[in-house]
Amino acid sequence: MSWEIIEPEYREIQRKYGVSRLTAMLMSASGLDESQARELLDPSMRLFTSKAKCVLDAVERIMLAKKKDEKVFVGGDYDADGVCATTIMKDTLDRLGIVNGYYIPDRFKEGYGLAASTVEKAHEKGYSLVITVDNGVKAHEAIEKAHSLGMEVIVTDHHRIEEEVKADIVVHPDYMEESCAYFCGAAVALQLSRNLLGYNRAHTVLAAIASIGDVMPMWRETRKIVKHGLDLLNNRQVLPSVQALIKTPYVDETTISFHVVPKINSVGRMNDISNVNSLVRFLACQDMNQVLHYAQQLENVNDARKSLSSSEAEKALKLCGDEMFPIIYDASFHEGICGLVAGKLAASLKKPVLVMARNGDLVKGSGRSVEGFDMFAFFSDFEELSAFGGHAMAVGLSVEESRFEEFRSHAQKKMESMPFHFEPPVRKAIKIDPKDATFEEIDGLRRLSPYPRDMIAPYFVIEAPFVKTFSSEKVVRYAPKAEECLLEGVLFAQKEIEAIEHPCRLVGTLGVNRYRDKVICQMEIEDMS
Repeated sequence: MSWEIIEPEYREIQRKYGVSRLTAMLMSASGLDESQARELLDPSMRLFTSKAKCVLDAVERIMLAKKKDEKVFVGGDYDADGVCATTIMKDTLDRLGIVNGYYIPDRFKEGYGLAASTVEKAHEKGYSLVITVDNGVKAHEAIEKAHSLGMEVIVTDHHRIEEEVKADIVVHPDYMEESCAYFCGAAVALQLSRNLLGYNRAHTVLAAIASIGDVMPMWRETRKIVKHGLDLLNNRQVLPSVQALIKTPYVDETTISFHVVPKINSVGRMNDISNVNSLVRFLACQDMNQVLHYAQQLENVNDARKSLSSSEAEKALKLCGDEMFPIIYDASFHEGICGLVAGKLAASLKKPVLVMARNGDLVKGSGRSVEGFDMFAFFSDFEELSAFGGHAMAVGLSVEESRFEEFRSHAQKKMESMPFHFEPPVRKAIKIDPKDATFEEIDGLRRLSPYPRDMIAPYFVIEAPFVKTFSSEKVVRYAPKAEECLLEGVLFAQKEIEAIEHPCRLVGTLGVNRYRDKVICQMEIEDMS
């Protein structure tokens, strides 16, 4: 890994904003303007309630449904954002006393979004109003079917609107206040909840989890929702279901990213051994015995996902040749794991990888890219594809099995004609004095959390002699030789970094580790020399 070691001028920022030294260094290195700096340091967590016309129209229609004793159907999505949004909307309707039902489609059999067939089934069961969450702006056929059956549709979504959405009401950040610009699907649903119920702690935490899971920009109202949600989780005030998934004493956005979101997403990926619809009941559950029982099931599903991912990554690696863009297809691959496998291989091979599985007459899969290669642009002109979507670093696509070899040959020839060569990204790390790694300084960094993508990652480098003090299969620990440095270095085996006996330089992120009665300053090591 390549590093640019920087020593930013921080004293003016420290003086101007009254922040700690490490905080001032990180702000300086990120080149924040004054408005960004003040937003990051704003202590206010007062949450906003949208009064946009689309929101108020949706609220009025939902209250009309209550008055008329209508049955309301909620159409959700299978990722963390969609599951959290579904939970918010269903719980809101429950609290209003509105008869309701919900459905999240099977990722592989039904695919993304509200389907016309689902609308037909809802109509047969007496539902007259449909509310989508975290989807709907592309559900043109389903909306048309609903209208033909005399049903009304409220779309709540945050994905890009590419053509007119002919729903009765569309609640979307594009039609809401500027502060709502970075909302995920659950944050949009939260605005309906806030207008209908007022402040709800559980709904706020769910919107925070969804915002982190969907990697939304941590600015404006999204930032406040996440900060507020994390604060509630740290005070153990809400959602025993989420608390049961967290294994750390302190909860931050990294905790949510690694301990909560993957477990929620694993159910949608492993829908052959679990049912994503049960997640809604789990998240809203208050019975601790049921929560612990389901949390263990969720852990088991996630463990199965990790085990399958590892075994299929090994198999996929053996199928790789020396091509510049490996496209790996095996009919036995699990479709829900393709993206994870592609990500592992792309990281280790340092080149774009596409992993594909069989789904009926289709070959479907996911690709993951590397820095400098736009995978979305690469595939955007392939007429062989029957479905395609994504962005520069990740795509999902499908092709008829009869055209697969034609597709693969097309990709290899196009790749051979491109002058692509992987250049490892250079990351920035801030050089600090060992004595700066104190509880006060590290705690001061929390004022900037959750870190927006506009900032550089909070990597720091300490140049001082360290000695290895403990080693196991999972972790290696280092202690400084200098008595004035109270920092412990921790290298996790999953980083796949060679452990040096006596390193003189550690690069990593800083935190405070609280374990039982022991509290220490800690660097999670990303590199050493």
